[in-house]
Order: sequence, then C-alpha cells, then structure tokens
Amino acid sequence: MKNPTVSFISFSLAFLGGVLVCAVVPGDLWAGAGAAWVQAQMVIAQSPTAGECGESVPPLEFYETVSNYALFAAFGFIIPAILFNKKKAKQILGILGGLCLGAWSYLAYGIDYEEIKKVIFNYNLQAEQTLSNIAEAQDRYKSEHDTYIEDLGKLRSHLYGAHGIKQCVKILELNVKWDHWSAKARHVSSPDTVEWDSTSGSSLKKG
Repeated sequence: MKNPTVSFISFSLAFLGGVLVCAVVPGDLWAGAGAAWVQAQMVIAQSPTAGECGESVPPLEFYETVSNYALFAAFGFIIPAILFNKKKAKQILGILGGLCLGAWSYLAYGIDYEEIKKVIFNYNLQAEQTLSNIAEAQDRYKSEHDTYIEDLGKLRSHLYGAHGIKQCVKILELNVKWDHWSAKARHVSSPDTVEWDSTSGSSLKKG
C-alpha cells in the first residue's frame, strides 16, 4: 500500500504553482482548495505519531480538490509557455507546468484510494467500538441509578477492562438527558467523526 498521507512535496508544488496563476483559476475553486488544505493540516497537526495510532489520513475530498487545482495550475503554465516567444520564459513556464502536471498525475494514478477508504474505515471502527463500550456502561448505570452518566471522567471509571476507551480515540462530545444520550468520537488519525445515539446506535455506515 502506498502511504495514505499524500506527499507533502507534491501538494506543495501544486499549491505554490496555483498561487502564481490564481488569476486564471475560478474563485470558488481557490477558496475550496484553501479550505481543504487548512482542514487536512489541522487533522495532521492534531494527530500523534504514526507508531502510536497509524498514519494520519486527510479527507478524501482534499485529494480531489488539490488534484483539480493542480490540473488548472498546469494548464495555466503550459498554455502561456506555448504562446510565449521568449525561450527562457517558455522553459520556466514549461517546468512549472510539468511539476503541476506531475503532482496531478500522482494524485490521479499514484494513490490507491480504495485502500485509503479501508484505512479510514478501520480507524472509524475503533471509534465506534469505543462508543459501543460507552453505550454498555450507560445502560448498566441507567439500570442501577435510573439516569445516564453526564461526566466523562465518571463514565471512564464504569468502563470495564482495558478496551473501554481506546488510546487513539477521542471523545469529542457527550450530551446527556434523563432518558436519552448521544456522543461523538474520532480516531485521531481519521478525518471522520463517528456519532452514537442511544435510540438509533452508530452513525457509521457498514456498506
């Protein structure tokens, strides 16, 4: 399997190349690429080392957005390179266009997206398992005290065994009412959030 974290150099080439031709790129694509870039970097920055919890994976939309962006940037360099008469300008634009085209080719053909989806799904399964353990603890507490646990620290003490809350899973949110509770969790290397509702169970799609 290829590293699910796309080469930082490849993305940087596409990103920097696009900056130089941003005038020819539609504004919504520019904004979308910037937002995706920031989101992916936040995911990576918040994650521990690969040895602890696996490689951090940016959202799949990030790959598609930057791929489109790199392709626009490549044409933005190559077309002027064809039209210009000055040899030096043609060479510089041609090289920049080639770099952006190479980044697009890598994103389009050099990454196993099905494998990345499997990696993300396995991360999400760990988050779901943690939420399932929380659900069991909540049910036990409800049967004994006629209410659910609101405090996450107290909830941890009611999770039996070493697999209650997995090391690489963060509980992002816990909402509790007398007859209902819900929670959100995310594996630190996954771009996705998994939700659990006491009435409907997990939000993770098993398809």
